[in-house]
Amino acid sequence: MSTSIPFEKIIYQRLDYPATPTEISDHRTLVRMVRLCGMLLGSLVICTVLVGIQSRTTEQRDEFATFLPAVSSNALESNDVAGDEPPPHTEYAKMARYLVHKAEWVSMGSLSTVDAIKGYPMVNVIAVADSARGEKSTGTLYFYLTMLDYTAQDLSKDNRLTVLLSMDQDLYCSKRGVDPMEPTCARIMISGRAVKLEDGNEEFNFGKDAMFSRHPAAQKWLSTHNFFLCKLEITQIAVLDWYGGPHYVTVDEYMKADPDAQAVTLKMAQPEFEREDDGRTITLKIKKDSTVRHINLEV
Repeated sequence: MSTSIPFEKIIYQRLDYPATPTEISDHRTLVRMVRLCGMLLGSLVICTVLVGIQSRTTEQRDEFATFLPAVSSNALESNDVAGDEPPPHTEYAKMARYLVHKAEWVSMGSLSTVDAIKGYPMVNVIAVADSARGEKSTGTLYFYLTMLDYTAQDLSKDNRLTVLLSMDQDLYCSKRGVDPMEPTCARIMISGRAVKLEDGNEEFNFGKDAMFSRHPAAQKWLSTHNFFLCKLEITQIAVLDWYGGPHYVTVDEYMKADPDAQAVTLKMAQPEFEREDDGRTITLKIKKDSTVRHINLEV
């Protein structure tokens, strides 16, 4: 039969005679001191470990910081187009150019080469630019890819792709109470092929400068992960910016459209409006069949 003996009783036990009350008190004091020393030693070990973790975290943060762009006033500017207001929904080519010029990134779809989903559609977020920040629109999307990423791997086998761009990328629709899935929150789908640009020509330099302007971090990508510059060679453009389904824009129509052209102030022609004026308030009633979408008022 086994009996459990408390630790302190083992310390107090003497072979020849029982411990006196004084000796028991001394032993208890010794036990408390040993325990205190153990706690202090444990705290020291924990502090040492935490300092090591903090030091390593700081080193990793410093290493990661090299991939971040320097913050500048230019990096916070938007790509204003014609006062930052979208064109009328009936101007499909201009709407497409407007969204392309404002886009900082796209959802890019490719055909997967991963064995488990080979041939399935795959999508990725890709940073893009059609011009340097603040410059005029070109309509051509430039972007960087790396073979470390599955999108480039897919496109190396089949360079067909489709990109999706939404007017709500900068929350334009959401801030106005329009759900991003509503057709009135314009979106475009551009299909085509990815074309790799070779260094040393004018277009390569233009695309590189455009990407560096919109995405300063891209300058770090080249030396660390072997990114290469591409452009989207357009085959088809679908525009959905109103009810009734998408409209298709030809490449020629798209390239001729100018999203930077200033919006023309609408003339209040009688067939479009009904006007009521009581001397203090002017009420304009737009007719149901009107094509008017925006009204500029100057007071």
